[in-house]
Amino acid sequence: MRFVCCILLALLVVCPAFAKSPDQVKSAFLYQIAKFTKFNDQLDPPAITFCFYDLEKGPGAFLKDRNELQINKKPIHVKLVKKTQQISELSQVCDITYIDETLENDILPLWTDTISLDTLTIGESISFLENGGIASLVQEGNKIRLYINKQHVLQHNFKVQSRLLAMAKFYPN
Repeated sequence: MRFVCCILLALLVVCPAFAKSPDQVKSAFLYQIAKFTKFNDQLDPPAITFCFYDLEKGPGAFLKDRNELQINKKPIHVKLVKKTQQISELSQVCDITYIDETLENDILPLWTDTISLDTLTIGESISFLENGGIASLVQEGNKIRLYINKQHVLQHNFKVQSRLLAMAKFYPN
């Protein structure tokens, strides 16, 4: 009996260490989203570039040092961008641009009607989708759900595979 109690106590101490933070889950989501999105038809396409406004915290912090990750035999590249950079500049270098919820209100008004048709923009709220974003990783309780703006995704030059669409919720319904 004492042995069983020791094992249970050890499990209680060890198991929380395996819990993933919301930012770790979001970084995994971003990687999977990129895997199920076809960005261009170039014969020798460059690396898939993720752009973040912060690499010290958030999903960018987890992806920035993962040089071994590849998507369809292409390496990933993580780039730090500034709020002052124009969307036209970002669209030339970013396949996926992630915008933290704290920055959505600062950045999206500048992007209205100028979002590149080649850049997948991902935020953290439904209002991000309402304001022109393509996808959003929304925390609902202890879960993170992928929402996709179906109207906007159809207007862009990249193709989202059906396997990704099957696990997403759509906005507007």
